[in-house]
This record gives sequence, C-alpha cells and structure tokens, in this order.
Amino acid sequence: MKVREENVVFLTITSWVDAGIFAKHYYGRLRALTGGESFDVTHEITQREADDFNRSLKFSGNPEDDAFIGYKKGEVSERLLSKKKVIAEAKKQFKQHFPKATVLVLGDLGVVEPQEILVGPKEFKDKVNVLVKRYEKLDWDVEVDRPEIKEIEEKWQELWPRKYT
Repeated sequence: MKVREENVVFLTITSWVDAGIFAKHYYGRLRALTGGESFDVTHEITQREADDFNRSLKFSGNPEDDAFIGYKKGEVSERLLSKKKVIAEAKKQFKQHFPKATVLVLGDLGVVEPQEILVGPKEFKDKVNVLVKRYEKLDWDVEVDRPEIKEIEEKWQELWPRKYT
C-alpha cells in the first residue's frame, strides 16, 4: 500500500460559477506532487456546449466577447460544464500526462490536510477517504473538535507519502 511522492497527481478545480453572471463552466488542472509539471484538463466540445457558450457570450454585453463567438463541435477546450465532468475527464487523462502516476487527489498540493483520493490503490484510497469524510465534518473554530482534527491529521500523515512537520 506504500504510495510514493512521485506517483501522486492533484486535480484542482476552479470556476467563476456564482461569481459571474454568465459563468457556468469549470476548469481542471492536473499537477504532479513532485517536479512541478502541470496540464489543463481538456475535452472536445459537444454541439450543445458550443451553442451554449456562443449564446452566453453573445448576450454578455461585453463587446470583447463578440470576438470569441464561434465555438464549434469537436473543438478542444478547457471549459467543462460541471465539476463531475472535470473529474471524469481528469480520471481519463491523468495517466496520459503522468504515466507513472498511481494516485489522483481532488484538491491542491499546497493544502496540507487530508484530501479526497479519486484514483489510487484501494487500501490507500479507502483509508484516506474515510479520514477525509471525518475531517470535513469537523470545525476548527470549535474547541471540542480540535483533538479529533489532530488525530485525523496524524493518521493521514502515516499514510501520506510526503511528511510535513
């Protein structure tokens, strides 16, 4: 079950959804825990997506957006319409970009706490994801939760390939 640092890749998902009136897409970036290499998650746009993107740009009211109207079916794009689609594409693509990778983490390599494992050795994935679920229910602002937070972080550090102090 031992996982090595060089085999870990992170999927970070970003979006302007709920921050911008016409923003309805998500972006994914795959980044290795070591080496600093990163790649955008991409996919081929469907006709429905092309129509939707073009329609939203046309009515955005920003004259600069007119230059972008013209998305076409089959065009490769970093824009995906849901987190679920970003995750599905990332699962397909992370091994293409990082052939030796065995673990895909949903989160950010700058975060030093348990994060969901999307792909990985079953025992490792199961153990970490149990800790993640427990961790997400706790609140740093509540004094009574802090001992359990500390316990979870210690168990996670036993499993995680990179040691933090």
